[in-house]
Amino acid sequence: MINIEINLSRYSAMTKKRPRLLKGTKNLAMLIAMTVRNEMEDFHCKYLSDAQMRELNPMIRNAIATALYTARNYSKDEASYKWANFQLRLIPEYWEEPELTEDFRKLVKSLRRRHREALRKSSGTAGKP
Repeated sequence: MINIEINLSRYSAMTKKRPRLLKGTKNLAMLIAMTVRNEMEDFHCKYLSDAQMRELNPMIRNAIATALYTARNYSKDEASYKWANFQLRLIPEYWEEPELTEDFRKLVKSLRRRHREALRKSSGTAGKP
């Protein structure tokens, strides 16, 4: 009980400040949003018009920016703490754990193959298994 009161009094001072996204958080949100958008491309082509995607893209970017902000400020301000905890409670049990995308896994595999081949060439064992 005492810890909660101490934390809430600390939060009340922080909540008076206007939330502000740091440039790094904005850049990270853009990276994540572009990754989401690229992963959705086939779905977009099948089910969504370009106009619908134009409407959806800023919603995705802003939601990602909000999640990043609240995660970064979780222990610093009450609004971030409450928002993040509420969102976490909404995650259904049936959701699968996140995984790396297939495209990224393919890139990693391709780069590993290139590096192995370059290493073989530099050591004079190119073409040998």
